[in-house]
Amino acid sequence: MAIATLLAGLLMAGTAATNAGAADYKANAAPQPAVADEIEVAAIIDNGDPVQLLNRGVEYARQGDTDKARAMFTRVADNRMRYQMETADGSWADSRVLARKALGMLDRGEFTASRMAKAD
Repeated sequence: MAIATLLAGLLMAGTAATNAGAADYKANAAPQPAVADEIEVAAIIDNGDPVQLLNRGVEYARQGDTDKARAMFTRVADNRMRYQMETADGSWADSRVLARKALGMLDRGEFTASRMAKAD
C-alpha cells in the first residue's frame, strides 16, 4: 500500500513536470506539498525504523492527523522484531509496548492540543 502511494505520488509529480510549458516548468517540477508529505510518510513506513515511526506518529497525532499517526504506530506494534528504546524520561521499553500504548492514547484522544503540556 505504501509503495503504491509512493509510486502514485511520483507519477503525479512527473506528469505535472512533463506537461508544463517551458516558461512554468520550475513551478510544476517540484511535487506539491501534499504529494511530498505522502511520499515522506510512505518512505518512513517502508523503512520500518521504530524510532522514526513512533516519533512521527506522535507528531501527527498532536497535529490531529490520526490516520497517519495510527499507520505509524500500527507498523511498530505489528513488527515481529522487538527493539529496546530509551524513552524521554530515560527508562527503557519494548518498541511494540510503546506502540500499543500510543495506539491506546490515540483512541482515548490523549494527543489533543489541550491535553499536551505547552513549552514556554
